[in-house]
Amino acid sequence: MTGPLLAVRGLSCHIDTAAGTVRAVEDVSLSVARGQVLGVVGESGCGKSTLVRAIAGAFGPGHRVTGEVLLDGVDPATLPPARARRLRGKRIGMVFQDPMTALNPVVPVGRQLTEGMRHHLGLGRGEARERAVDLLAQVGVPDPVRRLSHYPHQFSGGLRQRVTIAIALSCEPDLLIADEATTALDVTVQRQILDLLADLAGKRGMAMILVSHDLAVVAGRADHVAVMYGGRIVERGRAAAVFTTPRHRYTEALLAAVPRLDQAPHSRLRVIAGAPPDPYDPPPGCPFAARCPHAEPGCGATVPALSGVDGHEHACLVPVPVAAQEVR
Repeated sequence: MTGPLLAVRGLSCHIDTAAGTVRAVEDVSLSVARGQVLGVVGESGCGKSTLVRAIAGAFGPGHRVTGEVLLDGVDPATLPPARARRLRGKRIGMVFQDPMTALNPVVPVGRQLTEGMRHHLGLGRGEARERAVDLLAQVGVPDPVRRLSHYPHQFSGGLRQRVTIAIALSCEPDLLIADEATTALDVTVQRQILDLLADLAGKRGMAMILVSHDLAVVAGRADHVAVMYGGRIVERGRAAAVFTTPRHRYTEALLAAVPRLDQAPHSRLRVIAGAPPDPYDPPPGCPFAARCPHAEPGCGATVPALSGVDGHEHACLVPVPVAAQEVR
């Protein structure tokens, strides 16, 4: 196949609630090639999780999704519901950010592992069980045969996350989505999980979307980065370019807020003043304008379009000057 594995075009997700409509994601376009890792970063509430759930088709009642999500040129939304579920279930694997809520607490992990394989791959009970044991071994769960009969509460947080990774990989997906997969884990386990994901993606030739608010996590593992704010992508490009020469003022502020080892002890941490935009009533112009110290009158009038060179695009009317950049 030629072209990207995943192509998202003009994706929006609005959620109807009793308090009104939440404009969680607005007009997002992106692509991911086979073997590529795309990092999606931004503050909590910027729309990262809603975006990847919309891509995976994992949204509930009240979610109105528009735009296209193409897997090798096919939009699952245009298929009959049963075919769309089979396509997404087999080709997209998802690791959720909270392994305790992602796993069913009253069902043994073995059954949770084999269910998808039997449904999407047509494996028999014995074949699915053998594959489940192999998957648990691959993700580093000790004594996998015995562990198949255990329930989620009998696993530590790190092992529960490894089980969710095994489930996500069980149907041999082409695209793996890791949504804040290491948020609740300690630093040592976090690194183990991230190294495991990168290793498995490399061995299997999968594309991966790595969602995180931790810039260091993404900087060390992503090929390309998309920075989200207010439900929109405000900057995207190769990871090295985005992190060393950010162009959008929000990306600049995010990087400035990261603690640095060369700072004097007990230095006051830098923060981004103000609050994110109200998703029930988003501003008419650039979503970051109200918090941006460099904003001009035109910034609050229209939403800037993504533009740039060499694949490094930003949606900012007053971008960071390239000449003023310091290599971080």
